Amino acid sequence: MTLLAAVPPGGHFFGIMAAVAIWLFAGVVWFILLVVSRDFRRRNWITLTPVVAAVTVTLVIVGVPMRTAFLISEPALTAYVESLPKDHDSVWTDRFVGLFPIRSVYRTGNAVLLDVDGSGGLLEQCGFAYSPHSQVKDLPVSTEDHLTGNWYVTCTDFD
Repeated sequence: MTLLAAVPPGGHFFGIMAAVAIWLFAGVVWFILLVVSRDFRRRNWITLTPVVAAVTVTLVIVGVPMRTAFLISEPALTAYVESLPKDHDSVWTDRFVGLFPIRSVYRTGNAVLLDVDGSGGLLEQCGFAYSPHSQVKDLPVSTEDHLTGNWYVTCTDFD
């Protein structure tokens, strides 16, 4: 669940909250069993649990789930952006493009911004920007991070 919640750019707020709750519950149960049960401590796989937790947290922090989903979806995202009509500034859409649920598409200059549904926090909207000809610093977003080629991860803060 943690890796799935980390797939959208900026993460899925409620998915991450649920994953944190599940990890805390599992950690407390693991610790209680470790302290109370001698049989539990004697099992060889007992050390595997913290290793799995550490690997999962590391993958999420480094951004592997989102980058992997993007690399799988990049051809579909590029084809979708290039198929959009040039005369529309914004398009409301509720469809999956690749692995990402795209809520809306905005054209600003030569760049195209795609808002990913459910991404970011309570006062933040994240998505992707396809910017083959314009400067990324000119985009109307709070942050932008280069992914690959003409693609960027963008987030807009509303606070």
